Amino acid sequence: MQGFGNGSADHCRALLGLLIKLGESLRGYRPPDRRLVVSELLAHKIVFHASSILYLSRGTRLDDIPEISISFVDHASIQVVARALLESVWAFHHIFVEPKTEDERAFRYCCWMLAGFVQREQFPVMTASGREQLARDKQATSHYREELKRTEAFEALIPRDKTTALNGKLWRPQPLRATAEAFLGTRFGPAIYAWLCSYQHADALSAIQIRALDSHERQQHMAESSLLLVAISLSQMIKAYLRLWPQLELVTNRYPKIQSLVEMYCQFPEFDPAADD
Repeated sequence: MQGFGNGSADHCRALLGLLIKLGESLRGYRPPDRRLVVSELLAHKIVFHASSILYLSRGTRLDDIPEISISFVDHASIQVVARALLESVWAFHHIFVEPKTEDERAFRYCCWMLAGFVQREQFPVMTASGREQLARDKQATSHYREELKRTEAFEALIPRDKTTALNGKLWRPQPLRATAEAFLGTRFGPAIYAWLCSYQHADALSAIQIRALDSHERQQHMAESSLLLVAISLSQMIKAYLRLWPQLELVTNRYPKIQSLVEMYCQFPEFDPAADD
């Protein structure tokens, strides 16, 4: 399959531009489901991550230190952001796209919301505004716990998992290996995700590769591997938007070349490099 391995910045920019256009097309639209409004906030996070990777891939130059010339491609930071990008795309699908019933959708959404509010409640409060925010967070936590308890999916849990869910610890798509396989393929998915985690957690490989990539050319080559992940992620997000808002197909139909890119990158999980030999 031609095209993979050269997930160029041009492809990423085209796909990012189309995703932004889809979001802009929803401006002023009030969906009947309030949760879809929140889904767009997660989509913003995905756009931010993709944009940052594109920016970092151009190279970094520091002119603030006199008499020292510093120029490099920060591939290490790119890999960290790439993991955040992938996990955000996976979360978007898990919460807003994949649920097949209203009960499942409500269950996953409440679990996700609780994960955020319960965690923020643990932050030390030192100001009056912080105490006000904590009070609002506790109200939100109480609300989502009650909503969660009303779902059949919650009732089906064993007691231990019910406690885990109410404490905001049961929202992530599991297992992550299966998620990586679904979005990136059984051959590459788990290995790619493990490699990105290496940079996130600063194990030895992440440090060794920094030493090995001692030229701008090698650093650029490493950065381009993440541009492929950006292209795949953006293509999956465009498909997700069309599933949630079918009317947006009127927008994508105006960009047939970008549509072709979307279809190509969404086929990556089935990609077999041996077929191109």
